[in-house]
Amino acid sequence: MCSKNRMDLKQSVRKCYLNQFNRMNQKPQSRSASAIITAFTQQYQEIQLLDAQREFDDMTKEMMQRRKRLLKQNEKGVQNEKVDTSKAEKFKNMDEHSIPLTELEQRLETSLINGLSSDQLDEKLKQYGKNTLTQKEKSPWYIQLLHELTNVFALLLWAASGLCFLAYGLTPEDPSNLYLGIVLIACILITALMTYFQNRKSEAIMQGFVNFIPPETIVIRDGKQQKLPAVDLVPGDIVIIESGKKIPADIRIIESNQMKVDNSSLTGESLLLIRSPECTHVENPLETKNLVFFGTLCKEGTGKGVVIFTGDKTVIGQIAGLVQSSMVEETPLKKELDAFTIYIACIALSIGILFFVLGFAVGYPAIQNLIFAVGIISANVPEGLLATVVVALSITAKKLAGLKVLVKNLEGVETLGSTSCICSDKTGTLTQNKMTVENIWYNGKKMRGHNKEKMGPYFNYQYDVQDPTFRLLHETAVICSEAVFDDSLPQNITIKINNSIGLSQAQKDQKLEEAKAQWNKDFKKLSCQEKPTIGDASETALIKFFQPIEDILQTRANKNIAKDKNQQIARKPFNSTNKFACIIIEDEQEDSHFTLLTKGAPERIWSLCDSIYCNGKVEIIDEKWSQEFDEINGKFGRQGERVLGFSRIPLPKSQFSKHYKFDLDNFNFPFKQQTFVGLISLIDPPKDSVPNAVQKCKSAGIQVIMVTGDQPVTAAAIARQCNIITEKTVNEIMEEKNITFEEAFHQSNALVIHGDRLTKMAIDDEGLPEDEKGRQLQEWLNKPQLVFARTSPAQKLIIVSGCQKRGHIVAVTGDGVNDSPAIKKADIGIAMGITGSDVAKDAADMILLNDDFSSIVVGIQEGRRIFDNFKKVIVYSLTSNIAELVPFLGFIVFRLPLPLTTVLVLCIQVGTDIFPSMVFVFEEADLDVMTRRPRNKNEHLVGGQLITFAYAQNGVLETFCGFFQWYISFNDFGFTPSSLYFLLNKQGVLPKYHDIYNPKDPWFGNSNLRESYPDGTCEGSDLTGQEDIDWIYPKHGAHDLRMVLLKCENGKIVSNMEWGDCNIDLISPVTQRPYCYHTEASSYSQTSFFFGVVLGQICNYQALRQLKGSVIYNGFDNVFMYLAYFIEFLITWSLSYIEIFNTGFGTRDILFIHYGICGLPFGIVMILWNEGRKVCIRIFKSKTAFPSWWDRCVVY
Repeated sequence: MCSKNRMDLKQSVRKCYLNQFNRMNQKPQSRSASAIITAFTQQYQEIQLLDAQREFDDMTKEMMQRRKRLLKQNEKGVQNEKVDTSKAEKFKNMDEHSIPLTELEQRLETSLINGLSSDQLDEKLKQYGKNTLTQKEKSPWYIQLLHELTNVFALLLWAASGLCFLAYGLTPEDPSNLYLGIVLIACILITALMTYFQNRKSEAIMQGFVNFIPPETIVIRDGKQQKLPAVDLVPGDIVIIESGKKIPADIRIIESNQMKVDNSSLTGESLLLIRSPECTHVENPLETKNLVFFGTLCKEGTGKGVVIFTGDKTVIGQIAGLVQSSMVEETPLKKELDAFTIYIACIALSIGILFFVLGFAVGYPAIQNLIFAVGIISANVPEGLLATVVVALSITAKKLAGLKVLVKNLEGVETLGSTSCICSDKTGTLTQNKMTVENIWYNGKKMRGHNKEKMGPYFNYQYDVQDPTFRLLHETAVICSEAVFDDSLPQNITIKINNSIGLSQAQKDQKLEEAKAQWNKDFKKLSCQEKPTIGDASETALIKFFQPIEDILQTRANKNIAKDKNQQIARKPFNSTNKFACIIIEDEQEDSHFTLLTKGAPERIWSLCDSIYCNGKVEIIDEKWSQEFDEINGKFGRQGERVLGFSRIPLPKSQFSKHYKFDLDNFNFPFKQQTFVGLISLIDPPKDSVPNAVQKCKSAGIQVIMVTGDQPVTAAAIARQCNIITEKTVNEIMEEKNITFEEAFHQSNALVIHGDRLTKMAIDDEGLPEDEKGRQLQEWLNKPQLVFARTSPAQKLIIVSGCQKRGHIVAVTGDGVNDSPAIKKADIGIAMGITGSDVAKDAADMILLNDDFSSIVVGIQEGRRIFDNFKKVIVYSLTSNIAELVPFLGFIVFRLPLPLTTVLVLCIQVGTDIFPSMVFVFEEADLDVMTRRPRNKNEHLVGGQLITFAYAQNGVLETFCGFFQWYISFNDFGFTPSSLYFLLNKQGVLPKYHDIYNPKDPWFGNSNLRESYPDGTCEGSDLTGQEDIDWIYPKHGAHDLRMVLLKCENGKIVSNMEWGDCNIDLISPVTQRPYCYHTEASSYSQTSFFFGVVLGQICNYQALRQLKGSVIYNGFDNVFMYLAYFIEFLITWSLSYIEIFNTGFGTRDILFIHYGICGLPFGIVMILWNEGRKVCIRIFKSKTAFPSWWDRCVVY
């Protein structure tokens, strides 16, 4: 801006006009939002903007100075914070843009004409390094794998397997300990590998986004132009910048040929900015026109410049450094899983040690105690849970990928579901990041600017394309605009072909030709809205609006452009000083050969006019017309729309002959007294799905906060269209009622905060204790409808921290480099996949591949569903723990034959249970999943209610399933239920192998007893040669226990057991002896118990499919559930009927009647109890904030 002081406005405008006039063929865009601020004149706006900028810079300087003084007195930790937060602002102290070029040439030791010499390159590369951003160091693959092999559960299982191998070493005759140790190690390895490979897969997907540095750039070295990899650039290199290419480093412009850049990835603003050699902002390098920045895009024209910074020293590198310095907090899910792991591990160890001590007290051998301790620990550790969590997250991540949501951190899926606040950028996230025509004003009427291609031929349009005034507006807008549709081959295709490995240059050229031919066909099929363009955002919007009405090339071809005195086209480009662009066309009319067409800022164009077109006639502008213009222009501005005005004036033949030499520097033609044609308002509209998505967030109790770099007026208007703001804001009430901000603050729930207020707040907070800082921000954040405008990256961090301080789980969305620090700081960072910068993508936990904000709502629903399903998975896993633990309790306390072996416990944990656990991820969400409020940050995944429910309710019923199966099986083989208690305390005299039970024989057929007591009489109660019976292994399985479990009573040998009838006559495949009255009945019954637990888990799964809703809602449409059941059947069938498993796992081939049928009644009771429980929860729902008894006691 030229005006540096309050000189006479008329002289100021004239001076700026003469000094900054140039001959660019395309108009640059102003970065300010002055087009929407219509209450003042153009000159007064410029003065206000200068004052505001100066005030803001002064406040920033004061804050930095006060912070510097304060930090000197603070401890080292706070000093480190200063270094981190100042990284992104460090570039403000640079002077490479303001010093003379000769001085810069000397500093960089280069030549602006010939560039660097080859002799300097090695030294420069050593000094500055490669032109790349430092990547966060990744752990080697073996460290990642080792991490998975040494989590808490894994360490417990490693210890357990070690004990098993120790037991096998001490008792090698018993191979079961060896099998158990191997199975435990297999569990560890399978779980670790599943987790490791899924994480590696996510990392591999992210490699597809590495496109930040252009592969090659044109460099002048040794006086010659050459193409070199951009990573080899060093400060001092002279670079040629081409249209459509990314800027390869921070560069000071030496020469510019109508060069315009898109800095939206850095600043968040999508306007094209003119670049020229002149320094326009000494104090703020981001605003000066003679710098272009690494990672931004050259959209138009060409340029030449000298590299001043590369890699981490660039502006983007400094911001990326701020991202890396941000502390990475653990996700809520990881915290919950870690807490759960430690909790369960402590329980497992405590119970294992307790039973170990009890075993010693009872008098069991140390080895046996050790093995049972391992069994008890294994029963309490859900070995397959972590693998299930990883797989469930992976499946959900894959599902989200199908919905165009890429999950980098698997745990972020659940974090998104617990989100209670979304801080969203505006441009490109909530809006489409492309200007479109919104309204038209001509003939004194406002009309909606619906696009004919989009709405179709049958839509009732408010404007009439045949209206004479509209035709003039159409012609003026199209000819004044230089934007065109770009049919050139997209750069990404060109780069891909040129970087192809193994192809010769001729083959590459051929592929480029083929790709060009195919692209030409595809281009013709694209709609106007989809076609790429060359030109700034405003002109692009105009041509996409008018193209369906008439081909813009035809419109322009109808009128030739006049020549100026230098035989160049008679065009004056737009600039921020003049606020208009004009062009002179050949337009043969009765009184003229030429017509001057003008477009620009509405108030500027209006000031040039003394008449207006209305219904094909020209009317004098009077007070009424001026009032109408001010009203409609102000209305468009308040709606956040960018407004363009259009006017024209025929140049009379008497003064301007066909060969007249126009001088656009000195205006040798009439420029005022033009005739106003109309207004066109433009807007970067919200994406179609955004308003509904925001409303869904509100219904789910999630606050959506807009955080943008735009002006407050624009931000508020877009926020209103997005449903973020639905009522009058504090600012509007303040202006309407002419009251103070403090007075208006309590009269509205909607608030728009300017970034300057955050800066002032930060200054005021300096020196205060930590707990007193940010109180004002907390008051602002208490508003449910909130917008922060004109914010910097550092301020976005303050906002995110403030939200987290309020207890929110914060999601931050954005696409620019300026968003990346806040994205990193958030609990869940979300970047845009299409428009997002690579720094933002690297900082994010999730990437929206379609840049659609509504995908976040889908992600939130999926996150809530996965959290609910994780609860179900944990309940499902813990329920079987009781059924696995009680058998060991019965073994120790009641001396029952062990109902379930340790190996079978593992078969349940990592065999039959793991597949249904994974299938929970495919269950539909509960009906209320998006109407309930976000879960409290202190609400744990696993709490007392969940443990009580899993253990004391479903766990007890499932234990009955297993034990009833076990009792029935024993009973069918002659062991009555009552006889099983303290059976292990009974000793017996083992017979010879071929002895046959004979109930009429005094010795019951036991030849060893006959030898000890030949006369058949005895004394006392014990018999000679008694020993313990092995009920665990088939060591004594060949003997009929009716001739083993005997005692001496009244001088006779009698049975020590009350035997039942043998109902089923089966032969053991291991001992080839009957099950009836043999220890093999125990192995059979253990298998039956195992089947009972599996059946109980099937019923448990059905009972858990909904947290509060009926299982009927889910129906039977989850096909994966049937697949899981089928896999369970295969596992149980294989363990039971394949002989190798009978030997290794101690299982037996059981009958169908023992295949869980006996435990089915208890499974049905479990389902009915859960359905009744959920009915009561729904019926007796609390009508107050305090939960009902049912919610408190039976909801997990």
